[in-house]
Amino acid sequence: MFSNKQITTFVYDTKDFNFIVKSYEENESSFDSILQQTWKQAEEIKTFRYILNIKDSKILKGKYKVLAQLNPDRAQYRRAPESITSTAQSFSSTRFNFTKLTQQEILFDIGNGDTIAINASPLEQSHCLFLADRLKCLPQIMTEYSLRKVIELCLLSNSWSLRAFFNGLCALASVNHLHWHLYYLKYEMLLEYIDICSYVSGVHLLIEYPAKGFCLKLSDFKNIEAFASRAFVVVNYLQLRQMAHNVYVTRAKSKSNDELYNDVRIYIWVRKPFTGVKNITAILPGVCELFGHLTISDETVYNNLTENDVINLLHDITEECFLLIKDELKNVLEK
Repeated sequence: MFSNKQITTFVYDTKDFNFIVKSYEENESSFDSILQQTWKQAEEIKTFRYILNIKDSKILKGKYKVLAQLNPDRAQYRRAPESITSTAQSFSSTRFNFTKLTQQEILFDIGNGDTIAINASPLEQSHCLFLADRLKCLPQIMTEYSLRKVIELCLLSNSWSLRAFFNGLCALASVNHLHWHLYYLKYEMLLEYIDICSYVSGVHLLIEYPAKGFCLKLSDFKNIEAFASRAFVVVNYLQLRQMAHNVYVTRAKSKSNDELYNDVRIYIWVRKPFTGVKNITAILPGVCELFGHLTISDETVYNNLTENDVINLLHDITEECFLLIKDELKNVLEK
C-alpha cells in the first residue's frame, strides 16, 4: 500500500471503495488511517498555525439543525486570504500557492501529481487539502478530474463523517490554486437526508432549505464517472457563465434515524459573488456555512446567533442567483 519514499504515496483501486458505511461503527480504512496518522504527526511537530481547539459547539434551535462552532484561533492566526476579484482570475506564481508548501505540510501523495496536504488553519479534525495536479499551477476553477478524484477519496473512507468541499473564486476561496478541502465532521447534518425535488435527469433541486441549490445522488448513476460527469456539467456551466459557486460532497442516507449511509450527495450552490479580501472575523457564508456548519471566531456573535440569523444570511446570498439560473440551466441539462 505504501512505497518507501520520503513522502509516502498511497495507492488504491476500485475494490477499496466503501459504498455503504455504518453510522454506529468506525472501523478505519487504510485511507482513514494514513490521513489521520499523518495529520496527527503534523500537529505534533507544530506544522499548523494553531492547535485545533474548538471552544464550544451547539446545534441552533430550529428545524434546520445548524451546527455552530466557536473557533477564535482561526481568525487570529490564519494566513491572510488572497484578494479575489474575478471568477476567471489567473493563477499567480508570485502570490502564495501550494507549490510553496514545505515537506512538513505535505501529508502524502496519491499518484498522478495529486497531493494531500494540511490545511494550516483547520476547522475540524484531519482538515486537509486535496491538491489535484498540484504542480500544473491551475487556478481555483474546478476540473472534472478533481471532482471525480475527490468523490473517490470520500469513498475510500469507512467513515460516514468524511466530507469534501470546494469554495470557488468569488465564493470565499482563500487561495487561487486548485484545491478541495476534506475533514471529518462527526455531526448528523440535515443535508444528509433532506427531501429534494425532481428537476432534470440526474439532477435534483434543494428547495426546502434556506440556501436553495442543486443536488446529485450517486445512486442515480451507474458509476462514479457518470456521477462526476453530470455534476461537472452543472459546475462547468456556472464557470462559463462566471457565476460564483460552492460545492459540498457528503455521505447520505434515506432518513434521519437510518443506521446505514448508502449514498453520496453533491450539493452545488450558485451565489452572490464576494470580491476583495474577506474579513476573517465576520460570519462569511462559504460552502460549509451553506451546508449548515458555521465556524465563528467572536464569542458574543456565537452566543447570540439564532437560526433566523442563519436563514436570512443563506437566503440573501443564494435566492436571487438560484432563481436567475434555474430555468436557464434546465435547458442546458435537457439538451
